[in-house]
Amino acid sequence: MDAKRIVGRARFGPWCAFVLIAALWGGACNQRVNLGAIGDGPASLLWKATFEPGNLSEWSADGQGGPNVDNDRDAGAAAVTSSQAHGGSRSGVVDVLPTAPMPATNYLFRQQPSPAQAYYSAWFYVPSTLVLMTGQYLSLVHFRGNGPQGLKALWDVNLYPVGDGTVAAQLYDFRASYDLQQFPVTRFPLDRWVQLEVFLSKAVDATGRVTVWQDGAPILDRADVPTVQVMDSLEWDVGGASAGLQSGSVLVYVDDAAISVARLGPDAVL
Repeated sequence: MDAKRIVGRARFGPWCAFVLIAALWGGACNQRVNLGAIGDGPASLLWKATFEPGNLSEWSADGQGGPNVDNDRDAGAAAVTSSQAHGGSRSGVVDVLPTAPMPATNYLFRQQPSPAQAYYSAWFYVPSTLVLMTGQYLSLVHFRGNGPQGLKALWDVNLYPVGDGTVAAQLYDFRASYDLQQFPVTRFPLDRWVQLEVFLSKAVDATGRVTVWQDGAPILDRADVPTVQVMDSLEWDVGGASAGLQSGSVLVYVDDAAISVARLGPDAVL
């Protein structure tokens, strides 16, 4: 992502959040997209990773996922740690390095399961040592997929500096070079676990949708847009990527990741 992005704002006040939820459930924008029900829980799970085995086998054992690190940046691949945990006693951890102008990437990825519509959720712990340069970002959630020109970035949920020492989440559409920000802004808390849940409806035409919840509250929504290059290719990454770390390297912790066909919400136990 670069400084020439088009920036839009998602307006979610209390009333707007209610309207958004009602619209999504009712199939807004001439779409009938079922965004599921909060509390469906593990019955809707297609895949999960809790890191409790003490290794990355939940991600990589079936050959459909694993670490995805930019090895040119001298970052170690994702690992399992007991220094932080959302559920149980372990979590995943990635080290994001302060490189510029190209981003340093350090993700865990999954290519399957990949249904036409799904919810991709994970818990993140970002330390308050994080300091981002003005206009820069820390990516936590990333989607990419194959197309005519090969594997391309599609979507990012990343943190950006709000201007008062805090950060908030925004949604970046790579195909349109469009950065969707919140208004009013819901800050992303540091030094505690936060759940990000993303609904992605695949479409190669302007019928797709991407919606983001933070700790169960809707914060970002982009509807009636292409979301993939081809229907049978989507990779989901969680971890960290940035080209604008003013604070030096940052450890990003990830736990209780899941792909489901209905919303899990922050109360689900994996």
